[in-house]
Amino acid sequence: MKQPKVSVIIPVYNLEQYLRRSLDSVTRQTLMDIEIICINDGSDDGSLAILREYEKADPRIRVIDKKNEGQGLARNIGIDMARGEYLGFVDGDDWIEADMYEKMYHTARKNDADLQLCTVTRLDTDGNLLGIQCNYDRYIAKRFNNDAIVFTWNDIADVLFKLERFSVNKIYKRAFIKNNDIRFSLHRCYEDNIFHFRTLFEAERISMVRAPFYNYMFNRKGASSSKTKNVATLFDVNREIIEYMKAHKVNNELVQRFDNYRIRRYLSYYYISDTKNRASFFERMKAEFQKLAVEDNPFITGPQKLFYILVRTMPYALFRCTHMPGYLCFYIYMRLWLKNFKINPLDVV
Repeated sequence: MKQPKVSVIIPVYNLEQYLRRSLDSVTRQTLMDIEIICINDGSDDGSLAILREYEKADPRIRVIDKKNEGQGLARNIGIDMARGEYLGFVDGDDWIEADMYEKMYHTARKNDADLQLCTVTRLDTDGNLLGIQCNYDRYIAKRFNNDAIVFTWNDIADVLFKLERFSVNKIYKRAFIKNNDIRFSLHRCYEDNIFHFRTLFEAERISMVRAPFYNYMFNRKGASSSKTKNVATLFDVNREIIEYMKAHKVNNELVQRFDNYRIRRYLSYYYISDTKNRASFFERMKAEFQKLAVEDNPFITGPQKLFYILVRTMPYALFRCTHMPGYLCFYIYMRLWLKNFKINPLDVV
């Protein structure tokens, strides 16, 4: 059989309300030479029936029905089944513009890109545009003034850990993914973090189409992106990334920037976690920070450094009294106080 240009992988779990819109947007792509791999991850609503209906109507669609084991494993199954030159991912509650894969594929081929990016439009559950700019726009699209520019992580090192960890706004050369054995985490939350970072770290040629081709439903109730998910899974996912960095002897600048990134994420996620889970979240932070040396890290400064110090030195009974506005005021006060007395914040640890 002729090799498809793009294999589109769609994990589905209980999405009957949104699934037809998503599937229509994929099947109506102007790039006809695609295959569509749908993995029903144990849905108990009408999702499987919808998938079977579309499979019967379109020979490019293959449906795999399996028990619920998480989006990461579902996507990995899709990767193993895919035959396309490039891989793309769509979530079953989102939808894409009709020319997304045609434009991205031809640009990727022209640039011989391992990884091809586009930007994202955020919408609410009714499809209304939200006034939130995708930070790929701010950090990359405005930096490179045309789609012919090819770059690597080194060219975007200062913003790499600020990018949203999407896998859906990209296509990936399948040979690049397979040869480097890049897979999604099997954790049920943040499963795309290690995939996101590994592809950016290891891609030798990255390019970007600056158009917002992907329509992302923001913060849908029950979605994996919901703030109600188990934020403590961050520690396990970050541990996977740390182990990968050690095993592959990743550039030290990336290691240091990642250390700053995880402190920054813990800072924000501690304050949005359920209050009943904060004590255990804090203790895991403390244990991790006790093993993390920041003295020679030029990227850990300001609020991140103070947060690191406080978590390492305070008991939870005291730390629990802090909250975000008070923490920021305390940071400003400490910065002025330490500067006045010429004290290195690390001497306080």
